[in-house]
Amino acid sequence: MAGKGRAPRGWLGPVLAGLLGGLVALLHLAGNPVLERIEGITLDWRFGLRGPLAAPDNLAIIRIDDRTLAARGRWPLPRATIAGAIDRLQAAGAGAIGIDILMVEPENAAAPDGDAVLRRALAQRDNTVLAMAALPDDTLPTPDEAVMGQLALPAVARPATGALTPPQFQTLLLPIPEFVDVARIGHVNLLRDAGGTPREHFPAVEVGGQMLPSFPLLLAAAQRGFGRDSLALSLKGELRLPGDAAAAMQRIGLGPRLGIPLNFFGGRGTIDSHSMTDLIDGKVPPAALAGRIVLIGGTATALGDDFVTPFDPALPGVEILATAVANLMDDSFLRRSADQILLETAVVVGLALLAWLLGQAPGPRLGLWLNLALLLAWFLLAQALFIWPLRWLAVGAPGIAIILGAALGVASRMVRERRLRAEAERQRGNLARYVPPSLADALAERAGDAFDGREQMAAILFVDLQGFTSASEIRSPSETAHFLKDFHAQLEMVVSRHGGVIAQFLGDGAFILWGLPQPTPDDPARAVACARDMLCRLGNWQPDMTARIGVHFGPVAMAQLGGQNQLQLTAAGDTVNVASRLEAIAKEVGAILTLSDDMANALRALGRHDLLAGLAAQPARRVRGRDQLLGFWSASRIADLA
Repeated sequence: MAGKGRAPRGWLGPVLAGLLGGLVALLHLAGNPVLERIEGITLDWRFGLRGPLAAPDNLAIIRIDDRTLAARGRWPLPRATIAGAIDRLQAAGAGAIGIDILMVEPENAAAPDGDAVLRRALAQRDNTVLAMAALPDDTLPTPDEAVMGQLALPAVARPATGALTPPQFQTLLLPIPEFVDVARIGHVNLLRDAGGTPREHFPAVEVGGQMLPSFPLLLAAAQRGFGRDSLALSLKGELRLPGDAAAAMQRIGLGPRLGIPLNFFGGRGTIDSHSMTDLIDGKVPPAALAGRIVLIGGTATALGDDFVTPFDPALPGVEILATAVANLMDDSFLRRSADQILLETAVVVGLALLAWLLGQAPGPRLGLWLNLALLLAWFLLAQALFIWPLRWLAVGAPGIAIILGAALGVASRMVRERRLRAEAERQRGNLARYVPPSLADALAERAGDAFDGREQMAAILFVDLQGFTSASEIRSPSETAHFLKDFHAQLEMVVSRHGGVIAQFLGDGAFILWGLPQPTPDDPARAVACARDMLCRLGNWQPDMTARIGVHFGPVAMAQLGGQNQLQLTAAGDTVNVASRLEAIAKEVGAILTLSDDMANALRALGRHDLLAGLAAQPARRVRGRDQLLGFWSASRIADLA
C-alpha cells in the first residue's frame, strides 16, 4: 500500500516498456544498421531452415568462367565473341538475352570491327538487355537529357505526400552510344545490407530526377514481349508490369526504398548454367536454351564479382540478377511492403509490453521462460509466413523488443519482490515485538487469513499471579508497570523455550496456546512441560508470590478477532473456557497447577507419563457454565513438580 502523498508506481513499468519498444520501433522504421544486421542474420536462419529450392526452368546462365578466360586469353572478352554467343543463342531459340558486362568504352584498336559486329548482333533482336551502373560519384558527367529520357521509365506516379525514395545516384556508366541505340539498358546495381548481403532488387534507381529501370525488370518485360513503356512505378510503393499472355497486370508492393526482397533458391550452380566456351563450341544443346531467358555474365575467380548470400559466401553477381529475374517471372519474390513495416512498428511496441507483462510472472525463471516461449513463437510464426505466403516478417526488431521488455519486466519484478521482502522484514520486526517470531513471520507474509476459522486440536494454558492485587496497593503505578514487565519477560522466556504462543497478556496473567502457526503432535507435552517449568521459574523469581496455572487440551477454532482496523489472532471455543475454569479451580482447591483429564489422556497417548509426576487425580466437579462434570489433576507444591 502506497504511503500518504506517495504516487503509485504501477504505471512506471509498462510506460518504460512502451518507451523502449517505441525506440526499437523507430530504429526499425529508420533502417538502423545494427537492427538491419540482426534482421539479416535471422533471415539467413529462415533460408537455412527452409533449405535450397529448385530454380525455375525458364532461364539459364552463360558463364564467363575460368575456362572461358583461359581459352580467349583476355578480359574483357572480345566484342566479336559476345556477338557470336548472341548468334548461338538466337539459333537455339533463346528468349530475352541479358548481357551483364559493362561496355563503357569502344573496343581497342586490336579489334576495330568488334563493336560493329556486336552492334549488328544486337540490332537483329529487340529483346536484348545491356548493363549500366549507377554511381554516387558526382565528378563524372551526367548523360544528357535526351539519353536520360531514352533510358528512364516514362510512367512514374509521384504523389504529393507520402512518396517513397529509391536509392539515389549522381551519374551513370553507360554502354557506348552505338549499343544504346539498339538495345535496352538496365542498371545492375546490387546494394548490400549492413551484413554485406544484397537482400533486395531495386526495380528502379534515381539519377538526376529520373527513374531508371533495372536489368532484371527489363529482362522480365522483354521475355513477356513488352518494353519499358509498359512499366509503371508509383512512389507510393507499387510496381506494375504486364503479365504474359495468360496473366493480367502484375502488381508488386515495394519496400520503403522501393525494393523487392530477393528469394534466393540456393548456392552457386542452382540456376541452370553453361560455360560460354561450351556455347561457342556448340556443346550446349539447343533444348537447354530454347524459350529461356539467358543471362551472360562473369563468374571467373579473377573478376571478383561475388556476393555473400544465405546459401553461398561467394555467389556471382550474374546469379543474383538471374534470381531477381526468376522472382519477377514466377512471382516468387519475398513480400515486404512499406505498409507492412509500418504495421511492424506497432507490433514491436505491443511485443515489448507483452514481454514486460510476462516478466511479471512469479519468480524470474518463470518470467524468462515465458518470454523465451514468446520469442520462439514469434520466430516460428515468421518462419511459417516465410515458407508461405513468402512473407518476410521482421524478427530482429521484435526480438530485441521482447528481450528488452522481458529484462525490464523481470528486473522490476525482482526489485518489487526485494522491496516487499524488506517491507515484510520490517513488518516482522514490528510484529515480533507483540507476537512470537514464528507467528510474526506468518503475519508479515499476510498469511493471517489462512488461520481464520481453522479448526484444530490445541493445548491452552492460563496463568495468574496470586497476591498481585494486594501487592499493587503498596506500589506506585510506575513500580507496578515495571513489575509486570519483569513478570511478562519471565513468562516469555519460558513459553518461547517450549514453543508456545502468548496469545494475550492479561495483566498479572496470560493466555498461552500451542498450535500456531501449525499444530504438532507433541503440543500437549510442550504445554505441560512449560507449566511445570514456569512454576519453578516464577517461584525462584518471586518466592513470596505464587502462580496458578490451568491447562486443557481439546478442539479450538483459530480466529482473527477484532474490528476492521485492529485484529487479534487467537483461539476460540469451549477448550479455552475450560482452561480458564481450571485456573480458577486451582484457586478454589489451593493448587498451583491443574490440568484436565483430556490433557492427562493426551500425555499418556504420547507416552509422557513423566509429566504427570507430582500431580494427583481429583474427583470430577461441576464448573460454572458447563453441564458436564470436569475431571482434573492437580499439584499443590512446586517441590512436587521439580
